[in-house]
Amino acid sequence: MSSYDISTGKIDGSAIGGKLNRSVIAHTPILDDKNSEFWGYEGELVVLKNSGILCLVLEDIAQADKDTIENLKNSSKIMYLSSFVGNGE
Repeated sequence: MSSYDISTGKIDGSAIGGKLNRSVIAHTPILDDKNSEFWGYEGELVVLKNSGILCLVLEDIAQADKDTIENLKNSSKIMYLSSFVGNGE
């Protein structure tokens, strides 16, 4: 099995023994707003299109521990980096 699929740009992390975040395997997550649920990996960027906010994930968040962006920010698991004009503004 190949560790890299040239047609999709996806890398199989198990083949190379490393942990990869979604920014390597697929597109950065784009969520609606701060009420959207999320789980992800440290260093990952998340876009909130309706709120106009770009977030940085500060620590790994297991799928079983997913929560809303607002709650994850309040618990210091993500931080807001910047904002832009959101959808419909």
